[in-house]
Amino acid sequence: MQACAVIAEFNPFHNGHQYLLEQARKVTKADLVIVIMSGNFVQRGEPALINKWERARVAIDCGADLVVEIPTEYAIDSAKEFAHAGVQIAQKLGASFLAFGSENPDLDFENESKILDRQFDQRAKKYNQNFAAQLFDDTAITNSNDILGINYAYWNSKSKRSLQLIPLQREQTDHRDTEIKGSIASASAIRRAALEQSEYFNAVPNASLKAIRNAKLTSWEDFWIMLNYRLLTSTPQELRHIKGITEGFENRILNLVDKSSSFTELMQKLKTKRYTYTRIQRSLTNILLNIQATPFNLTKTRLLATNQLGRIFIREAALGSVVMTKVTKEDFENNYAITKRADDLYQLVSPYQWGKGPIIKKNVKE
Repeated sequence: MQACAVIAEFNPFHNGHQYLLEQARKVTKADLVIVIMSGNFVQRGEPALINKWERARVAIDCGADLVVEIPTEYAIDSAKEFAHAGVQIAQKLGASFLAFGSENPDLDFENESKILDRQFDQRAKKYNQNFAAQLFDDTAITNSNDILGINYAYWNSKSKRSLQLIPLQREQTDHRDTEIKGSIASASAIRRAALEQSEYFNAVPNASLKAIRNAKLTSWEDFWIMLNYRLLTSTPQELRHIKGITEGFENRILNLVDKSSSFTELMQKLKTKRYTYTRIQRSLTNILLNIQATPFNLTKTRLLATNQLGRIFIREAALGSVVMTKVTKEDFENNYAITKRADDLYQLVSPYQWGKGPIIKKNVKE
């Protein structure tokens, strides 16, 4: 049974995502589509608009056969490590293809990925540029989806068991667009509209619309008091051990938190040309969740949702040692501690009922 993997956040799931799943299945002719998805905190370093279980349910309702989770410490990491985790999970699951949206699907992703072998520390650092700008300063690559594709190609080339990469043309809108102009809109625009209670209904399938309407929508401001407490009770020495805190950034954070009355205000004060909003958010998420810098060590992924075809695939491919269908005490301690911490914190703001076992859709045609 051949599988096509899609690495995603679905924050929230929209019509463009449904098109991606449809095209992935059509182009690859795969027997099933696996979604490798961020959990309750996502790669931009922010809490997901709605919880991971509802997003996984929508994905199954809208064309996926199997949804597994990227552990939180990798889901909120840089593009390089986010891609590392996603590609490794796809390979562990035995996928044959990896499909992803791209603004420039004709790009030679494998050739471009050689840029990631540069020894960045040996290059002159430009403190008025962020890391991505310096890394890609001699190319015309600016779109984050293309940069992710390059990172997918990089990690794919490092593995003995490679995937066939399937870049697919993104439809109609750029991921950075903040306005909804039709039936295809960016996730950023939809999040903004949902939080502001303005119209976004034509840009999402019915299953996603129902999930958004029924959920407690979540943003960083909901976690401000928790973050504020963490910062007010932390020393610079403690923060230096947090993942992503470098170059004395801990002192800048601690100096400015007292002068900030909200998460948005703190972000605005911390922003510089070198430190993008996304990088700052990731750092603050790591502080909130007490994620410390450790070597990459991804061993398992958690099953969030599946249909009958997905269950057959797990059984026939003998994926029991890779996929946690139920998280044991040992798993929580050894493989899933940070994700459990993230989930527990998320539920203080946005409670949900799922968590003991995966969502199972009994009939593929339901």
